[in-house]
Amino acid sequence: MVFTTTNLFKDIACPYGEQCSLTNCIFGHDLRPQNVEAQETFAGQTFHPAESDISDTRRPTPAKRRKVTYESEADKPSSRADRIRSDLAAARSASSKSTENSQYTTNGSQYSPDPPAVKSLPSLTKPVSPPPPSHTSGKARSDPSSAGANNSRSDNNNSNNSNGSHPQTNSVKHQPGSAEKLNPRLISNDPAGHSKRSLYLKYIHAEMVRLNQIVSESQTLEYKHLLCLSEQELVKLALDEEEKVAKDQPMLYTNIIKQRIAFYRKMKSDDWVTQIKTNFAKDKPKPVANKDEKPISTGLTAQEEVLILPHLVTDQSILAPFGYIPTPPTEAQAADAAAAVEASKNYEICDRCSARFQVFPERNEEGKLTSNGPCKHHPNKKMFPQKTKGDIVSGLPKEPYYPCCNAVVGSPGCTENEYHVFKSSSPARLAAVLPFMTTPDNKEPAEDKHGKKVKAVTFDCEMGYTVYGLELIRLTAVSWPAGEELLDVLVRPLGAVIDLNSRFSGVWPEQFSNAIPYDRWVRQSPPSTIGEEAPSTPVSSSPPIVNNPQKARELLYSFLTPKTPLIGHAIDNDLNSVRLCHPTVIDTVILFPHPRGLPMRFGLKMLTNRHLGRNIQTGGDRGHDSLEDARATGDIVRYKIGEKWKLLRATGWQIVNGQLVVPPSLRRDSTGDLNDGANGLVKAMVAKAFDGKAAGKKRRKNRPGDGATSESTEDEELPTGGGVAAYLRRAASEKET
Repeated sequence: MVFTTTNLFKDIACPYGEQCSLTNCIFGHDLRPQNVEAQETFAGQTFHPAESDISDTRRPTPAKRRKVTYESEADKPSSRADRIRSDLAAARSASSKSTENSQYTTNGSQYSPDPPAVKSLPSLTKPVSPPPPSHTSGKARSDPSSAGANNSRSDNNNSNNSNGSHPQTNSVKHQPGSAEKLNPRLISNDPAGHSKRSLYLKYIHAEMVRLNQIVSESQTLEYKHLLCLSEQELVKLALDEEEKVAKDQPMLYTNIIKQRIAFYRKMKSDDWVTQIKTNFAKDKPKPVANKDEKPISTGLTAQEEVLILPHLVTDQSILAPFGYIPTPPTEAQAADAAAAVEASKNYEICDRCSARFQVFPERNEEGKLTSNGPCKHHPNKKMFPQKTKGDIVSGLPKEPYYPCCNAVVGSPGCTENEYHVFKSSSPARLAAVLPFMTTPDNKEPAEDKHGKKVKAVTFDCEMGYTVYGLELIRLTAVSWPAGEELLDVLVRPLGAVIDLNSRFSGVWPEQFSNAIPYDRWVRQSPPSTIGEEAPSTPVSSSPPIVNNPQKARELLYSFLTPKTPLIGHAIDNDLNSVRLCHPTVIDTVILFPHPRGLPMRFGLKMLTNRHLGRNIQTGGDRGHDSLEDARATGDIVRYKIGEKWKLLRATGWQIVNGQLVVPPSLRRDSTGDLNDGANGLVKAMVAKAFDGKAAGKKRRKNRPGDGATSESTEDEELPTGGGVAAYLRRAASEKET
């Protein structure tokens, strides 16, 4: 074993003693002076060792420090911490006395003596270096309480850069949804330094505030409350403008940013309004292609998928308590609801801030549509933080918060609107505004752009707030399963518009102002003939517009018959906005139920991401696209068709010559009874529910005198509406009869 010899001779005194010139001597050296009485000091007290302990010989190794004991607490000397505390107390008392004496320093000709000088403490004058910046964890950044501290820390770091250099890279970055300050954003290559960028940013922001003030003071501008930007929106707009120049043109940053400042100084209010209308449309983020998007593979052709579709029909009769309206309300019920609204003097509860207000359908004397001032609310719904192991151990629940501003529930709203809004879900009250209609019989339904009959329709609606509640403002329908556009129109509501709900509906005022009437749009875009490729719809800023919801409803059920499957996500909301009662509907909310049951529902965005791996509704504040939502809903149903077909095929169902064949074990026997009860009749009937034909064949008895047997088929009309559950009940009653 290899060992060091360094300490082997430390107990032997060096022969040369104090005259040793070696830097690292292997012998021991006692550096204490000779022939001097050794003294040991501990805690301010001196102890003299006995003479027997003093020796002229050098000590081999220093002895251990002895533990000092005291007979009483009073004999124990004060520690360094105690001395610091006493000095601080003396300093405070002296300062308080000097403050009291300063009140009587001058009293006529009498002067008080000067206060005694206070001895400064070394700990108070000792320079302290700032602590190193710590990286904030993701959890701390998500905490609403730490957001303000992080922002202030970032501002302090930026303000300390007096030389114009870029702020530190470890500063907390801005998170979407949190409030931004007028501070240049952090970029990799700073073109001009933080101080100059801040100066230019302030100039741009000042001009934008000036233009916004002109718009707010205008008396003739329509939709002024939608075109006036809030303080945070102006800050974000200025930051975006400056950041774009700094990133795109770093070499010419100074010249270009000065030109932009001059451009805003010369801009007029009309040009500013036009820029506000088109700015977000130009910067609208494109859908990001998800690498995890899953191809939809059902193992069936488009025609075969239509055969499986009747198995997914939703029974609306048992869903009436959850907002579904299977039958139209009567005229008497609608009249009673209208009388109740008139008796209440149009007082409503705000759907956003829960404030009570009055609605003026014809505007009041001041020209307002609602009372009780502006509406302050949170645009996003509250969310509950995910639980961690630490939360389970501590047992302290986390408070819900609003993702729009990360504020806890109960805090004041972060968004302000000029008017309050409301919505009503009562069938009678909805019918009082616009009566419901059941899908009429349609012997010649409209065809798609290729001249083919539409087998099923997927549709989606967008709604906005008016003086009559939540009304239809856009309707989109596509064919299923192809997903080709059948109808996409804007709808002029019956009541005066309070808020188009553009943040979610995706419908903006400029779309209404730029839209052309539907009749003229149809003449400009004639339908293609059979066999020819359908011309692509010209790209425009907005779809065509129809004058009222009745016209939009007519266009929708021109493609429908009572037996045509109508597909949607949370289809009760869409049907109620159109005021349509359709017997054959398929709702993705029912196909993919929430574990807690209704009224809890999964969102379309979550279902599309989970089952298709596709990202939709990525427009941010620009709202949803009803055409994108309609196609996503149709693809979700196709995914469900693939799962349903696996179950049917496992039980013996087959598709032969374009027809869904019932397995022999589920067919009727010669006596007419079902082999497996009512369920066999249901499967046999829904096999051709789309065509309205009953499955199975009726055999004739052998005629007297005729040795040959013959079979003939007779079509049975399938009962409409109700879905599979209704067929079960009908089958059971038929069997009892």
